[in-house]
Amino acid sequence: MLDSRPCNPYRFVVVTLDAHAAGPASRVLHRLQSDFPGLEVSIHAAAEWSGNPGALAQAKRDIDQADIVVANLLFIEEHVLACLPELQAARARCDAFVGVIADPQIVKLTKMGDLDMAKPPSAIGQLIKKLRGGTPGKPASGESQMALLRRLPKILRFIPGKAQDMRAWFLSMQYWLGGSDDNIEAMMRFLISRYAPRKEWNTIKAAAPIDYPDVGLYHPDLPSRMTTNAADLPRPQGAVGTVGLLLMRSYVLAADTAH
Repeated sequence: MLDSRPCNPYRFVVVTLDAHAAGPASRVLHRLQSDFPGLEVSIHAAAEWSGNPGALAQAKRDIDQADIVVANLLFIEEHVLACLPELQAARARCDAFVGVIADPQIVKLTKMGDLDMAKPPSAIGQLIKKLRGGTPGKPASGESQMALLRRLPKILRFIPGKAQDMRAWFLSMQYWLGGSDDNIEAMMRFLISRYAPRKEWNTIKAAAPIDYPDVGLYHPDLPSRMTTNAADLPRPQGAVGTVGLLLMRSYVLAADTAH
């Protein structure tokens, strides 16, 4: 758990699948606290709960005190049911509840301003469903869905009213999927400045999501860590062979590459 404890803390809680997302949060917390004094951030990994009852108990305590909750990558029934009552209670109480890339029970808990995913879809929501494409039994490809995710916030930006909270939900997903230090910091800045009731925070700006390649090459000596051009990879003189490792993109973006 990452925190700073003044008299009136503001608690931002993330519940996700595994712990590598904690790295960016820990590295950017001090930068966030300069603009959001009293901010506490905690990241909870559901993958740890079965072997560590104490971790689950701590997650439940933090959810119970949260001001903003982001819940994602919770698909396994065991993980969902373990914290669902606490998440439901938090949803009714929090300034914002953001459920993305998760079991439908978690996504439907989303409540961000005028966006309430427990209610029937609005006209905007129905339009987005059509834009998503695909047919019954044949969903749209991951590539087309990612392209839509990048395009929709730009479209929704020009639609006033309730569409802005829908845009905030899509932006939150985009920040998380590009889970570098910069994007995680920007996601937190964006959600806190938009939904926290402290007026002095509402004018703080967040950077737009940084797009990274969906598929690429990683090398620790690359300035940007990732490239889509094999010629960019450093090579020792006289090399006679190449060894490649298949890595998950999220670990590379979170700088969780010690392995």
